[in-house]
Amino acid sequence: MVKLLGAALVAGGCAWLGFRRALELKDRVRALEQMAGGLALVERELALGAPPLPRLLEGAAGRCDGPAAELFAGCARALARPDREGFPALWRGQVARLEALGEEGREALGPLGEILGRYDCREQRAGLAAVRGRLEELSVLARADSRRRGRVYEALGLSGGAFLVVLLL
Repeated sequence: MVKLLGAALVAGGCAWLGFRRALELKDRVRALEQMAGGLALVERELALGAPPLPRLLEGAAGRCDGPAAELFAGCARALARPDREGFPALWRGQVARLEALGEEGREALGPLGEILGRYDCREQRAGLAAVRGRLEELSVLARADSRRRGRVYEALGLSGGAFLVVLLL
């Protein structure tokens, strides 16, 4: 009985690992889409008017989800500190914390800190549109990768668990 229970736990653990990894791939797609949506929101706000950068980021943080809200809120809080560093370094530091976007997503977002709050609205919107476009491309690629590799991870988790059960019994 104990042997059977142990085998069931091993099989369940392997299946859980496979399904968890597939879920992480889906989470990356969602994070990239949320970030692209957040940048689109900031782009629209700049098109309607030119609010100061702290107010722009605070407003965007309240209307976004996921990593976009985290990034904008973190930057807005850091801008409020009197002992803060320059915005480009602050932006890059906040972007580096966004593990859900993956390396390519963080690399695409990083240079935006050099543009926001520094140039006129038209140039800022152009920079936002370019980065948003890249994030949307990455999202499409991540979605295809999630479909393909997600199934593989799920199948490996289930079959690996079944294989270990056979070995243990």
